[in-house]
Amino acid sequence: MTKKPRYSISALARKTGLSVHTLRFYEKEGIIRHVERTSSGRRVYGEDSVGCLIGALCMKQARLTLAQIKEFFDQTLKGSDSLPHRLEMLTTARQNLHDLRENLARSMKLVDFFIDGAKSAMAAVARGENPDEAFPLLTLEGISSIPTMMTEDGKLEPYMPAIIDDLDD
Repeated sequence: MTKKPRYSISALARKTGLSVHTLRFYEKEGIIRHVERTSSGRRVYGEDSVGCLIGALCMKQARLTLAQIKEFFDQTLKGSDSLPHRLEMLTTARQNLHDLRENLARSMKLVDFFIDGAKSAMAAVARGENPDEAFPLLTLEGISSIPTMMTEDGKLEPYMPAIIDDLDD
């Protein structure tokens, strides 16, 4: 039988990139549970407490607030009666991640567009040509002259008809 990993607070901090202070705070708030103590009072994080932490970090990446994450973990103590509410919270988290993925994909395409433009400008310089003619959106003053449009949800985003189709792919 394989022994399951157990971590000291400093080892878990190193493994997760979180500070010891943050781990203690999450434990105090009831987000990390099942934390054992050695006979000398030192924290020991086993599979269950690490599972709570990983779940909380996933929810944090899904843009849930600390209060919402705490509420989720508090709801688990209510048992199956809280399943509809927890499902709603997880559905919200999933939608947040979906939206984040969509925004990242659009940003990647826009950055790729500017990388290609910068390469075109550099090639123009190498040929002794005017880089502004090769890619006029990169100027001596930085990125400029990008038309914008308002989205259906009231946010501004770049409007460049030449690349709109590529951004929507």
